[in-house]
Amino acid sequence: MQDKTRPLALIVEDEALLILAIEDLLTAEGFDTLCATSEGQVLALTPATGPLAVAVVDLRLGGDLAGQRIIRALRMQTPDLPVVVVTGFGHDAPQADLRGLGWPTVRLPKPASYDALIAAVRDVVDQARTGRRPTGNRRTTDQPSSTAL
Repeated sequence: MQDKTRPLALIVEDEALLILAIEDLLTAEGFDTLCATSEGQVLALTPATGPLAVAVVDLRLGGDLAGQRIIRALRMQTPDLPVVVVTGFGHDAPQADLRGLGWPTVRLPKPASYDALIAAVRDVVDQARTGRRPTGNRRTTDQPSSTAL
């Protein structure tokens, strides 16, 4: 039997049930997963992980708006790392401002459906692979979703 390496996805979320749900979805999509619940865990884990294929990052962790700092730190290691930003903040909220964090990045509002999460992961990985950038000011994935994750 041939040992095939699976791409590695980082999940940064502080809600245990969401971590488990996201982990199950990404595993089913063919990823190995690494989970962190805080900025400190991300900084401790990532230097030894090898290359990440994608990161799913919540902007707010334990009351701290650490998501932007985490994305910047991850992109210092991997400049074009595909990132799905999961946030409960509205598109126009200053806390959810993603400017200056680099590309490729897809915003996914909380709560989101399982299908929306997988579509966002596929989209951001495809953007990184093909160099395709989103068009328009407000993407479909930025619109509020009525389906719970």
